[in-house]
Amino acid sequence: MPLSFWLITAFVFGVCIGSFLNVVIYRLPKEQSLLNPSSSYCPNCGHSLGVLDLVPLFSYLALGRKCRYCKNPISSRYFSVELLTGILFVVLTWYTNANGIDCLTLLLFASVLIAIYFIDLATFTIPLSLTLLATLIPYVRDAYGIGTHEPGYELMFGWMPRSIFGGIVGAAIFGAVRVLGWVWKRVEAMGLGDPILARGMGAMLAISVPLGAYPLRHFAVWVLACCLTGAIVGPLMILVRRRAALAQTEAVLGSESIGQEETAEYEEEPSSFLKEIYWVGWVIFYGDLWEYLKFTFFDRHTTQEEAPPPEADTFVPAPSAIPFGPFMVLGFFTTLFVGEWATAAYLVYSFGTK
Repeated sequence: MPLSFWLITAFVFGVCIGSFLNVVIYRLPKEQSLLNPSSSYCPNCGHSLGVLDLVPLFSYLALGRKCRYCKNPISSRYFSVELLTGILFVVLTWYTNANGIDCLTLLLFASVLIAIYFIDLATFTIPLSLTLLATLIPYVRDAYGIGTHEPGYELMFGWMPRSIFGGIVGAAIFGAVRVLGWVWKRVEAMGLGDPILARGMGAMLAISVPLGAYPLRHFAVWVLACCLTGAIVGPLMILVRRRAALAQTEAVLGSESIGQEETAEYEEEPSSFLKEIYWVGWVIFYGDLWEYLKFTFFDRHTTQEEAPPPEADTFVPAPSAIPFGPFMVLGFFTTLFVGEWATAAYLVYSFGTK
């Protein structure tokens, strides 16, 4: 089949996956089942949606961006997620030249990152199930490459898979940012979900380098891309959030009690240097995995008061806070597409060699 066929197929498949991701983005933060109810429904009136209401991209435009039943506006996020997923699937299919397992791996990983991007942007949380899936995907791809003796998937030091090595280093880098942020400001500079996400991204980047290259070859570009996107977009997000919080507080409490309300609402739990170090080690040694398995299989039938939360982080955002997960997602894709070019250009400029 010509590449153009696979690109068209990727777009159609992508917008359909994007439609499912909208369900994930809406239900997962609310701890609702993705399977029950089995049919989609309007978040405003609760009416079940029919086939004509669920055609990706087309239904949103044909219905005039309004629910067929209650006439309330449909969030533009639904259309954006479907279109973004379709375009990204096309780009990744072209990037991998529709190469079987590599293409499928990146499409699955990208789907998880899209869901994480929009959930973290809206709720300042990253569901543990998604970060674990983001870690599992490159591990499985790496295991397949090792098992089939595929070139570029040789064990490091004779015993360590490249994906695990990259995951550990990625979690350690962003975990160090979290610890240093606390040392500097005595506040939580980064939610715990971000180092967990970095573990999955680091694992994927470690197996995405050119054949024969060092697994951490693109990590400098990755960290720099994450920080640059945060530095450019972050201040604008802070300004928007502060204005929104100010307007909401004025409407509810009046201008005289704004300062007191912010102080009371956004207090953080006390921490310490050792506690921050502990949480980074918890991520590196897969404490989140054991916590998730324990919660899923052993505490499923306990009462809500007794059951431990699947998320270890209880960060409550202040109006001046911004989620870092979306910038990590942007940084990852930037690195995936231009990381090799940027790394090679730097090495040629600095040392005269690639």
